[in-house]
Amino acid sequence: MSISKTESNQNKAVALYHNEAFDNGFYQYFKNIEQNKISQLLNSTDRNVKFDTITYRQLNSWEKEGLLSVQREGREWRRFSIIDAIWVKLVKELRDFGMSREQLKATKKSFEFECEKCGVAMPMLEFYTAFVIGAKMPVLILVFKDGVAVPCTFTQYKVAKERIGIDNHIQISLNDLMQEMFADVDLKPSIKNEAPLGVNEMELLAYLSLGKFESINVKFNNGKMEQFEGVQRIKAKKRIQEIMQEHKYQNITIQEEDGNITAIFQTIKKKFSKGSNPT
Repeated sequence: MSISKTESNQNKAVALYHNEAFDNGFYQYFKNIEQNKISQLLNSTDRNVKFDTITYRQLNSWEKEGLLSVQREGREWRRFSIIDAIWVKLVKELRDFGMSREQLKATKKSFEFECEKCGVAMPMLEFYTAFVIGAKMPVLILVFKDGVAVPCTFTQYKVAKERIGIDNHIQISLNDLMQEMFADVDLKPSIKNEAPLGVNEMELLAYLSLGKFESINVKFNNGKMEQFEGVQRIKAKKRIQEIMQEHKYQNITIQEEDGNITAIFQTIKKKFSKGSNPT
């Protein structure tokens, strides 16, 4: 039975994931997705995302072509999560390289690997985004001629190049892409941080980078992280009922001045998974 070039590249991608990324906690990351705070942070649409170099005409065109899956009702504004925004910027980059709609659909499919099992739209893109934010690892996205995409750390790239070889491809730095989105956050990659981190450690570091907490308190037990509590400021115009529906477990503090609500603070508590701290 003959194997197409696209299927061949997909098989190489899956082999790379199993040999490297899965060993670094891929399934552990998505094991309890409903309790995964870093995943909630990356998929939340509360953050106001703007695209300075992308027009609404382009967004409308990509949506019609099936490249965007952003949910909206009627003619309301699109609301993008961090993962959505990264994908949009990748589409723009790859369009500028001349990639076709069909090639980009293959790219999208690559990022959706194991999406049903993991419970998120783009597990591979999310997993490596967590590395960039939480561990400041240098992460590359390799996109081949047929559109198949393989995200990998710089170390994975070097090992794969030496052991199995890598076909000609477009190479995009996920770190640089995200640094453009978050100019006020230092996401400069550090080679020394390429040792595997536990999911708990990645989650905490991601919160420190993007969570916009007023304060974070981390509790330890026998030298291992057991729980953290983070205090966030919420927009005062939000209704208390809406806030309570968003998170099941939290304390709400209301700050008033002259009878008016001036600020609302919520305390989010998270118990770390046992056994997922690095040893």
